Amino acid sequence: MKKITDGILAFIKNRYKLLLVILGVFFIGFMILQNKAKKQIKLTFVSPTREDIVSSITISGRIDAKEKARLRFITGGKLVYLGAKEGDAVKKWQSIATIDRSALQKQMDQTMNAYMQERNSFENTQDNVRNRDLSTKEVRALADEQYDLNNKVLSVEIQDIAISNTTLRSPFEGVLTSAPIAVPGTTLLASDYFEVVNPKSLIFHANIDEIDLHKIAKGQSAEIILDAYDGEKIATQVSYISYTSSESTSGTVFLIEFPLNDQNIEKYRLGMNGDAVIKLAEKKDVLVIPIGAISERDGKTFVNLKANNKEQKVEKEIKVGLESEDKIEVIDGLTENDQVVLPE
Repeated sequence: MKKITDGILAFIKNRYKLLLVILGVFFIGFMILQNKAKKQIKLTFVSPTREDIVSSITISGRIDAKEKARLRFITGGKLVYLGAKEGDAVKKWQSIATIDRSALQKQMDQTMNAYMQERNSFENTQDNVRNRDLSTKEVRALADEQYDLNNKVLSVEIQDIAISNTTLRSPFEGVLTSAPIAVPGTTLLASDYFEVVNPKSLIFHANIDEIDLHKIAKGQSAEIILDAYDGEKIATQVSYISYTSSESTSGTVFLIEFPLNDQNIEKYRLGMNGDAVIKLAEKKDVLVIPIGAISERDGKTFVNLKANNKEQKVEKEIKVGLESEDKIEVIDGLTENDQVVLPE
């Protein structure tokens, strides 16, 4: 084995120049074949066509509702009445839930007793001073009693408010979309809430970057495409543009809303994500080419054309107009007889 290895090494050492020449020839031949293959790449051409073109902008957002309320008790308490369960339809001012008010009612009775006592005292004083002149001290004493009586009245009203707050009522007609419990008898915390949504007030809202805000106006047509229903388009329009900005990971943005009044909350649920495609402009029967066929340089637009009916290309400047996601309008520089080179 050693003799074979030594023989190979001796052969390489004595003829390394010849081996280098052979490798060089192989390399040159490879490069020539590569260049020839490149020259033989067939170009793809397309002729401009006359079509309708729509310029649009797409922004992402989600479904929400204009009329949506989270109802909470001011303080926690034991739930003694449940007027609706999650998913139930509710009417305006319908009672949703009531917590135990027995302690508050006892406090109300106590406050009413104090009020009646103060009122009797005030009326007795009034009877004692009627039809006679009063001293300054007596006038001040009567004023103090009037203040005391007014305070007792306020205490009764405050207690009545506290009792009324033991019942949650729906502020509008809608659907109870969230409830912390399904049966009475459980103690609720002040942080627990019932959520009511008006399904007729569904909206799709999205944020638009400030650099694109000037392109948007109320009333512009739009289509909503939800992730959950890919391909299904909901026709709508821009109904609201916020007057104040907010910050996002992409920079300064403004809120835009699109109504979904005719949609079913059973199908289009709150929080569903999707895209809003806003129509900016539209032209009918114009000359268009694939947007990938153009290149831009020094503020000018160029395309490559088929040269002299051969598999070669020549660059030409053109003027363009509206552009969609995949096509662009050609205003000047091309005809339907030209053949534009598509990118490889």
